[in-house]
Amino acid sequence: MAIDPETMEELLAGVEENERALRPLRPGEVVEGVVASVSGDEALVDLGGRSAGVLSLREASDEGTDVAVGDRVVAAVVQPEGPDGRVVLSTRRARSRRQWSRMADLAKSGEVVEAEVVEANRGGLVVDVGLRGFVPLSQLASVGNLAATERTAVPDALRDYVGKRLPLKVIEADQRRDRLILSEKAAAQQLRRRRKEEASSQLEEGQVLDGTVASVTTFGVFVDVGVADGLVHRSEITWDKGIEPTTLYRPGDSVRVLVTGVDRERGRISLSIKRLGEDPWVRAPIELAVGTDVDATVTRVMAYGAFARVMTGIEGLIHISEIAPRRLTSPAEVVHPGDLVRVRVVAIDPERRRLSLSVRQAAGNVMYATRTDQDANV
Repeated sequence: MAIDPETMEELLAGVEENERALRPLRPGEVVEGVVASVSGDEALVDLGGRSAGVLSLREASDEGTDVAVGDRVVAAVVQPEGPDGRVVLSTRRARSRRQWSRMADLAKSGEVVEAEVVEANRGGLVVDVGLRGFVPLSQLASVGNLAATERTAVPDALRDYVGKRLPLKVIEADQRRDRLILSEKAAAQQLRRRRKEEASSQLEEGQVLDGTVASVTTFGVFVDVGVADGLVHRSEITWDKGIEPTTLYRPGDSVRVLVTGVDRERGRISLSIKRLGEDPWVRAPIELAVGTDVDATVTRVMAYGAFARVMTGIEGLIHISEIAPRRLTSPAEVVHPGDLVRVRVVAIDPERRRLSLSVRQAAGNVMYATRTDQDANV
């Protein structure tokens, strides 16, 4: 005779329940039961077919929980069998175990959580995430190297965090070692990536935006344009070549930028400052006609010649054969970076952005050495 599926499920559930009831409890195991009675500072918990459990009311009250008859409680087994044969239970340990399990899940998922800072010390911050966790100084996003004036002193910059809530990412959750490490820096990076992903759907190439310099590096400038940060590569900062970005901008500077690229897959935003100004090669053919003599500043000296800037964003090559009337072994015999020289425009190719110059052919072969501050005072 066929057995009704629902009846089969009930039979299997009953078998599993019986097996759980017969299996001895283990220390640390989390169980669920119903408060059967309350007496003195203890509550008796019906564990459903197993020996009754006993729960400390003092522990429950410390956690801000009132226990009454009929309440369903979740607790951890402290002792499978106490002196009187009853199971000793702890709601605090069950809560701790659940929190550790949650922290382990967060470490795997990378989800960002918020936590309140409850303490500061020289090594970092202590936070409350249901458990006490630690944020090392190296994992704080907005604090650099700090040095306390006294060996035992806590820097004011860390004390100011106490009472504040921080976005954090769990980077280590080890219950066995009671070690919970979190990072504000990792959370900030993840939130920044999320902002860029969201911003990539809002921004379009060609938009002109007002922004604020967030940070400056040797390879470019990061600009906060409101919805996210974008990078102005060093080649997009100015039409001039070889300019160090750190000499032009500082964090907090206001700047106008052009959106030149939006990579929606990688969440990257490319910006330009120089393209908002006129390309100097547009007017170069007019101002630098072949045969014209102009002043130029040597920017680089190579084995085959020297490069010199004749106007903002325009550099030309003075071939070694065009530097002096005599034969040179090296351009460095005559010119050095920073020297002011008189040159003649020999050839110009705006399409390829190439300019050929000559010192030798310039009228009078004039060459000026760079003046020092001492020379200026003579």
